[in-house]
Amino acid sequence: MSDDQQRTLSGYKSKVHEQGEFENLNEGKPTLTEFDEYTLRLTAFPKVKSFQQMKKINGKETVINVDKAICIFEEEVTHNEVISLMRVDSLNFSEEDAYESAIIRFFRKIQHPLREGVEPNWDEYFVVGMRFRSRVVVGKDGDKKPNNKYYLDVPTCRPLGATQTTAPAQKPDATLTNALLLAKGATNSQDAFFKLADAKAPSELIALFIQADKLGQVKHPI
Repeated sequence: MSDDQQRTLSGYKSKVHEQGEFENLNEGKPTLTEFDEYTLRLTAFPKVKSFQQMKKINGKETVINVDKAICIFEEEVTHNEVISLMRVDSLNFSEEDAYESAIIRFFRKIQHPLREGVEPNWDEYFVVGMRFRSRVVVGKDGDKKPNNKYYLDVPTCRPLGATQTTAPAQKPDATLTNALLLAKGATNSQDAFFKLADAKAPSELIALFIQADKLGQVKHPI
């Protein structure tokens, strides 16, 4: 995938208020379907790229520039690449999915929601190696035939181990002590994040742990 006009999402400032071409790395790998659910892993910290898109303003079609985070996930069994382009220059919180920004919906679906009205620090949300469950949208060529490209089906995302019928567990208090208890046995920061995610730790607890880890307040192994 080309790095032209791309920059890291780390430190990117998003304003909060009420498709490019990529190299196909999936050739020769077992195909995915839109009917099955997969475990996906974030392979690298997202980069940002500007795109032009059409928007109707005062009833008139107008070309606007938007910034999108290029998120690349890997399916754990076949190692297929799954891509998602989520707009980050303008964020919309809404109770209706149709008006809610895709990136906000994504983190809400995997139970690490953004705080409404607060400019997010993306380093606290995108953690390389983070895993979740989701279906994919199968890309198609001009003849409407599958082309071995896959895109994240955001509405179907959910945390590992979560089911529609499972009652939510009682959330532990957001203290470093509780975070360390849930991450007990982790040998490094990434391993600790996986343990917190598998334990369905609330977003506040995960964010607290990440911040403490950055400040050197966490000693490994835990």
